[in-house]
Amino acid sequence: MTMKELIQAEIDKIPEQELNNLYQWIKEFSGKINNMKHSKTLETSDKHLSNSYPYHDLDYLAGTWTKEDETQFLLNTRQFNEIDQKLWQ
Repeated sequence: MTMKELIQAEIDKIPEQELNNLYQWIKEFSGKINNMKHSKTLETSDKHLSNSYPYHDLDYLAGTWTKEDETQFLLNTRQFNEIDQKLWQ
């Protein structure tokens, strides 16, 4: 399977309503790749790309929690707020 076919297979798994986000990401990424070609050194370009790229991989989850979800999460994570004194001796 070619790289292009592997990429297409992954795209096919993405829900239809998220394809606009993917398109925007690809456009931004392509622009950054094109800018890299005009940079003085590859090292500088890689540093710029890795430090400035905004991640959107969990954006689709924003605003989806209900009050019940929040309550359940807080109950299940309450123990993380407790300090085990034995671990600090």
